Amino acid sequence: MIKKRKGAGFFQWLFMLSLIFSICVFSTGKGFAGSRFSFLVVGDTRTEPYITGGPNERDGIQTVFKKRFQAPLELFFDENSQQLVRAVHKKGEGHTITLNYRDGWVSSMVEKNNGNNRVIMRDTGRKWVFDRIVATIRKGAAGTPGHARFLLHGGDIPLFGFQGKTLDESPYWQLFEDELLNRLPPAGKDLGLPGRVFVAVGNHATWEDPAISGFTTTLPWLADPGLSRERRIYAFSFQESRFIFLDCGDYSSTGTAWTSQFPPFEVQMEYLTGQLNQAWLSGIKNVFVVYHKPSYVKVGHDPLPPDQSPHRVFREFADRLKICVFNSHTHTTEQYRVDNIDYLVLGGGGAPQKFTLTRHPTTEKELYWKGKERVEEYNYLEVRVDGPNFKALLHRFRPTQPQNPMGVVELLTR
Repeated sequence: MIKKRKGAGFFQWLFMLSLIFSICVFSTGKGFAGSRFSFLVVGDTRTEPYITGGPNERDGIQTVFKKRFQAPLELFFDENSQQLVRAVHKKGEGHTITLNYRDGWVSSMVEKNNGNNRVIMRDTGRKWVFDRIVATIRKGAAGTPGHARFLLHGGDIPLFGFQGKTLDESPYWQLFEDELLNRLPPAGKDLGLPGRVFVAVGNHATWEDPAISGFTTTLPWLADPGLSRERRIYAFSFQESRFIFLDCGDYSSTGTAWTSQFPPFEVQMEYLTGQLNQAWLSGIKNVFVVYHKPSYVKVGHDPLPPDQSPHRVFREFADRLKICVFNSHTHTTEQYRVDNIDYLVLGGGGAPQKFTLTRHPTTEKELYWKGKERVEEYNYLEVRVDGPNFKALLHRFRPTQPQNPMGVVELLTR
């Protein structure tokens, strides 16, 4: 006969209480150590041709414009400085795009079509995005609660590699380094990541630079989670969340398509399936996936064809994981929820904006503009993760609304 120890009831009660507490903690996610954090997302931050020289360098200037626009542009130079101040691209009868220049960079772009003028890009928008990202991550790195600690980028940082490929040669990668990378605090041991910025390969990163030399020389820390010239996909975990980056490839002349061979689409889908399986089996709830060309979009470029979209893989895990997808490429901002998967198209980072419906717009319901007229907007996304839950807030700047140019919009809560 086993003799009951004195005080055993108390310890059994204490054990049961701690067990109940543990179950509550893991079911709500509130007790995960260090599981509350924030990160930012942005896309399409590239600008247009960087031009130096004056009237004596017309031929060289036109060579750059022909590479960019497949046609020469009408050039205007300042009489005193002899620097380019304006270039006009005549696209058709009554349809022009004017690039206004300052210190070699495009300060604004204006599209005129059938008598209507519209600003489609201004560098103050891109600078506002970068300034806010830098300010937020600096606070997060300093330990200020509620501020982001790293950034995801949906792709398209340079225009092309025609004027230089590597960081040492490219004015576009150097601009990105000057305006953003060099202003961010280093990724210390407390962060546990090799860098502060994680980028998907965009089609412009491959234009005139098929070896993505600019990408790898500017963002060398991406080799740590697995990116290379031959394998342009990678993934990492951060505090019970999984981050996965895929490569869509360059821009196809036959339309928007998944053209990557690094590795090919089916191999990437096997990789994605493995990553999602691993996340599920390890108890991860939140998975964030970044690839450049969107699966769903109405404005700009066509969406990916269904047989070239990762959606078929996501759908298999939608009942087990909270999956949020970040795309860019189309220079607009859109939101979708399809089969319980969230898709956010983030194209307001500073590139020329699109307002015209694509040839084959997706039929899914768009949840950001909701059919209203679109306006010029620059933005970045803030994602707040709290255990198995997360919230997405869009920080936006609308120059054409001077009474309330800046604001924050909650896009989703999961």
